[in-house]
Amino acid sequence: MTYDEKLAFLSVTLRSFEVTDFSLDILQGITLADLLNISLEKDKKIAFRAAWVFETIVLKNTTLLKSVLPQFLDNLKKQKNWSCLRSYTKILLFLTSKKNKEYTLQNEIEEEIIEHSFQWMIEPTCPVAVLVNCLDILNNLRKKHPWVYEELQAQISYFQRTKPSPALLSRTNKIIQQKN
Repeated sequence: MTYDEKLAFLSVTLRSFEVTDFSLDILQGITLADLLNISLEKDKKIAFRAAWVFETIVLKNTTLLKSVLPQFLDNLKKQKNWSCLRSYTKILLFLTSKKNKEYTLQNEIEEEIIEHSFQWMIEPTCPVAVLVNCLDILNNLRKKHPWVYEELQAQISYFQRTKPSPALLSRTNKIIQQKN
Protein backbone atom coordinates (compact mmCIF):
# COMPACT_ATOMS: atom_id res chain seq x y z
CA MET A 1 0.00 0.00 0.00
CA THR A 2 1.44 3.37 -1.01
CA TYR A 3 1.51 6.34 1.30
CA ASP A 4 -1.29 7.99 -0.68
CA GLU A 5 -3.39 4.82 -0.40
CA LYS A 6 -2.86 4.86 3.37
CA LEU A 7 -4.04 8.47 3.50
CA ALA A 8 -7.06 7.59 1.35
CA PHE A 9 -7.91 4.69 3.64
CA LEU A 10 -7.88 7.00 6.67
CA SER A 11 -9.85 9.75 4.97
CA VAL A 12 -12.46 7.61 3.18
CA THR A 13 -12.50 3.86 3.85
CA LEU A 14 -12.17 4.18 7.62
CA ARG A 15 -15.66 5.71 7.73
CA SER A 16 -17.17 2.34 6.78
CA PHE A 17 -16.03 0.83 10.10
CA GLU A 18 -17.44 1.20 13.60
CA VAL A 19 -15.01 2.28 16.31
CA THR A 20 -15.51 -1.10 17.95
CA ASP A 21 -14.09 -2.67 14.76
CA PHE A 22 -10.81 -0.75 14.95
CA SER A 23 -7.97 -3.26 14.98
CA LEU A 24 -4.84 -4.09 13.04
CA ASP A 25 -6.98 -6.42 10.92
CA ILE A 26 -9.02 -3.62 9.33
CA LEU A 27 -6.01 -1.46 8.49
CA GLN A 28 -5.22 -3.30 5.25
CA GLY A 29 -1.46 -3.18 5.75
CA ILE A 30 -1.19 0.11 7.60
CA THR A 31 1.05 -0.43 10.62
CA LEU A 32 1.03 1.25 14.02
CA ALA A 33 4.26 2.99 12.99
CA ASP A 34 2.48 4.26 9.87
CA LEU A 35 -0.33 5.65 12.02
CA LEU A 36 2.18 7.50 14.19
CA ASN A 37 3.90 8.93 11.11
CA ILE A 38 0.58 9.99 9.59
CA SER A 39 -0.48 11.59 12.89
CA LEU A 40 2.21 14.21 12.18
CA GLU A 41 0.70 15.10 8.78
CA LYS A 42 -0.13 18.73 8.01
CA ASP A 43 -3.69 17.71 7.05
CA LYS A 44 -5.22 17.95 10.53
CA LYS A 45 -8.19 15.72 9.71
CA ILE A 46 -6.09 12.82 8.47
CA ALA A 47 -3.58 13.31 11.30
CA PHE A 48 -6.42 13.18 13.82
CA ARG A 49 -7.84 9.99 12.32
CA ALA A 50 -4.44 8.32 12.43
CA ALA A 51 -3.90 9.29 16.08
CA TRP A 52 -7.45 8.28 17.02
CA VAL A 53 -7.18 4.86 15.34
CA PHE A 54 -3.77 4.37 16.96
CA GLU A 55 -5.14 5.28 20.39
CA THR A 56 -8.18 3.03 20.02
CA ILE A 57 -6.16 0.02 18.90
CA VAL A 58 -3.34 0.26 21.45
CA LEU A 59 -5.63 0.97 24.38
CA LYS A 60 -7.68 -2.11 23.46
CA ASN A 61 -4.50 -4.18 23.41
CA THR A 62 -1.76 -2.35 25.28
CA THR A 63 0.89 -4.98 24.46
CA LEU A 64 0.87 -3.56 20.92
CA LEU A 65 2.54 -0.40 22.25
CA LYS A 66 5.78 -2.27 22.85
CA SER A 67 6.87 -2.21 19.21
CA VAL A 68 6.23 1.52 18.74
CA LEU A 69 6.73 3.04 22.20
CA PRO A 70 10.04 4.78 21.31
CA GLN A 71 8.45 6.28 18.19
CA PHE A 72 5.37 7.37 20.16
CA LEU A 73 7.53 9.04 22.81
CA ASP A 74 9.63 10.72 20.10
CA ASN A 75 6.45 12.03 18.46
CA LEU A 76 5.57 13.89 21.69
CA LYS A 77 8.25 16.44 20.81
CA LYS A 78 6.85 16.96 17.31
CA GLN A 79 3.08 16.78 17.75
CA LYS A 80 1.37 20.19 17.49
CA ASN A 81 -2.17 19.11 16.54
CA TRP A 82 -4.47 19.42 19.57
CA SER A 83 -6.83 16.73 18.27
CA CYS A 84 -3.91 14.31 18.02
CA LEU A 85 -2.63 15.38 21.42
CA ARG A 86 -5.97 14.39 22.92
CA SER A 87 -5.29 10.83 21.74
CA TYR A 88 -1.62 11.00 22.71
CA THR A 89 -2.46 12.17 26.23
CA LYS A 90 -4.94 9.32 26.65
CA ILE A 91 -2.11 6.91 25.94
CA LEU A 92 0.15 8.80 28.37
CA LEU A 93 -2.63 8.49 30.94
CA PHE A 94 -2.46 4.72 30.57
CA LEU A 95 1.35 4.65 30.66
CA THR A 96 1.47 6.69 33.89
CA SER A 97 -1.43 4.89 35.57
CA LYS A 98 -1.55 1.99 38.01
CA LYS A 99 -3.23 -0.05 35.25
CA ASN A 100 0.06 -0.10 33.35
CA LYS A 101 1.75 -3.31 34.46
CA GLU A 102 3.65 -3.81 31.18
CA TYR A 103 5.87 -0.77 30.75
CA THR A 104 8.33 0.74 33.17
CA LEU A 105 9.13 4.27 32.14
CA GLN A 106 12.63 5.49 32.84
CA ASN A 107 13.02 8.60 34.98
CA GLU A 108 14.16 10.66 31.98
CA ILE A 109 11.05 9.63 30.03
CA GLU A 110 8.78 10.53 32.95
CA GLU A 111 10.50 13.90 33.25
CA GLU A 112 9.91 14.54 29.54
CA ILE A 113 6.24 13.59 29.96
CA ILE A 114 5.99 15.97 32.92
CA GLU A 115 7.62 18.77 30.91
CA HIS A 116 5.35 18.22 27.90
CA SER A 117 2.24 18.02 30.09
CA PHE A 118 3.01 21.32 31.81
CA GLN A 119 3.87 22.97 28.46
CA TRP A 120 0.63 21.81 26.86
CA MET A 121 -1.46 22.85 29.87
CA ILE A 122 -0.18 26.40 30.01
CA GLU A 123 -0.65 26.96 26.28
CA PRO A 124 -3.63 29.37 26.03
CA THR A 125 -5.13 27.42 23.11
CA CYS A 126 -4.98 24.07 24.92
CA PRO A 127 -8.44 22.46 24.74
CA VAL A 128 -10.06 21.31 27.97
CA ALA A 129 -9.89 17.63 26.95
CA VAL A 130 -6.09 17.79 26.64
CA LEU A 131 -5.77 19.96 29.73
CA VAL A 132 -7.68 17.55 32.00
CA ASN A 133 -5.68 14.60 30.62
CA CYS A 134 -2.47 16.49 31.45
CA LEU A 135 -3.73 17.16 34.97
CA ASP A 136 -4.32 13.44 35.45
CA ILE A 137 -0.95 12.49 33.94
CA LEU A 138 0.81 14.86 36.33
CA ASN A 139 -1.28 13.61 39.21
CA ASN A 140 -0.25 10.05 38.33
CA LEU A 141 3.43 11.03 38.44
CA ARG A 142 3.37 13.23 41.56
CA LYS A 143 4.21 10.49 44.07
CA LYS A 144 7.36 9.46 42.22
CA HIS A 145 8.24 13.10 41.50
CA PRO A 146 7.11 15.02 44.63
CA TRP A 147 7.97 18.46 43.22
CA VAL A 148 5.20 17.99 40.64
CA TYR A 149 2.49 18.18 43.29
CA GLU A 150 3.32 21.74 44.35
CA GLU A 151 3.41 22.97 40.76
CA LEU A 152 0.25 21.02 39.96
CA GLN A 153 -1.54 22.69 42.88
CA ALA A 154 -0.51 26.12 41.61
CA GLN A 155 -1.85 25.29 38.13
CA ILE A 156 -5.08 23.90 39.55
CA SER A 157 -5.63 27.06 41.58
CA TYR A 158 -5.00 29.18 38.49
CA PHE A 159 -7.32 27.11 36.28
CA GLN A 160 -10.12 27.18 38.85
CA ARG A 161 -9.98 30.98 38.82
CA THR A 162 -9.50 31.55 35.11
CA LYS A 163 -11.09 28.60 33.23
CA PRO A 164 -13.90 27.36 35.45
CA SER A 165 -15.56 24.95 32.98
CA PRO A 166 -17.56 22.09 34.54
CA ALA A 167 -15.16 19.43 33.19
CA LEU A 168 -12.11 21.27 34.49
CA LEU A 169 -13.62 22.01 37.90
CA SER A 170 -14.67 18.39 38.27
CA ARG A 171 -11.19 17.10 37.43
CA THR A 172 -9.33 19.62 39.58
CA ASN A 173 -11.60 18.94 42.57
CA LYS A 174 -11.01 15.20 42.17
CA ILE A 175 -7.24 15.73 42.19
CA ILE A 176 -7.40 18.04 45.22
CA GLN A 177 -9.40 15.42 47.14
CA GLN A 178 -6.78 12.74 46.41
CA LYS A 179 -3.98 14.66 48.17
CA ASN A 180 -2.04 11.51 49.13
